[in-house]
Amino acid sequence: MSNPIVRTSRLVTTYRRYLASADTLRFAQQVSETYFPSTLAKLLQMGSIEERRAASLALGIVGDGTVVETLGRALSDEDRGVRLAADDAFRATLVRGAAPAHRQQLLQVMHLNDGGEFAAGLPPAMILANQAPHYAEAMHQMGICWEGLNNPDEAEAAYRGCLWLCRFHYPAWIGVARCRLERNELGSALRALDRATAICPDLEVPRAQARAIRRRLGISERQG
Repeated sequence: MSNPIVRTSRLVTTYRRYLASADTLRFAQQVSETYFPSTLAKLLQMGSIEERRAASLALGIVGDGTVVETLGRALSDEDRGVRLAADDAFRATLVRGAAPAHRQQLLQVMHLNDGGEFAAGLPPAMILANQAPHYAEAMHQMGICWEGLNNPDEAEAAYRGCLWLCRFHYPAWIGVARCRLERNELGSALRALDRATAICPDLEVPRAQARAIRRRLGISERQG
């Protein structure tokens, strides 16, 4: 395995080869043979733009729960390419944040939620959250179930449980905002939206929602 100074150029070379070939399997194999996730996380924090882009992409393939916070910080990187790659990696790593059997259960719940089958998704989501209490994405999906069943109080509780486990989980912050808007709690909804857009500045819809709430509350952008 590498140290970040010695192997930086190799990562960039591998990344450039991937961009030319789009051979994800080869890129994954070369990265996993050469780098620990912790080394890639250091490069994501301290590397050049190209190194950070490469590290973000690589962590989306080989990252584990130990790098979620680093990826969360990279969501607000000054370079948009890093932000986009970090977002993909962040979401992938959240799903991989538990044992394989629990990941399969999560994918089942996600499939049901994507199809609007919230009543069918809630029981397995609750079971999964009980079996894997540190699985942030399980709590997020349970929140989606509750929200789809028009229960904003239970939904917000689940979203906040997710945020307790992963403070950078911006979709959960957006979920909290939706629940508060459902209860017409404009000020607290605005705070949740601001947290989401601070984590991930590229969120245009939540940013527009925040502006609309500020207008309704008579708050200027400068005050916000």
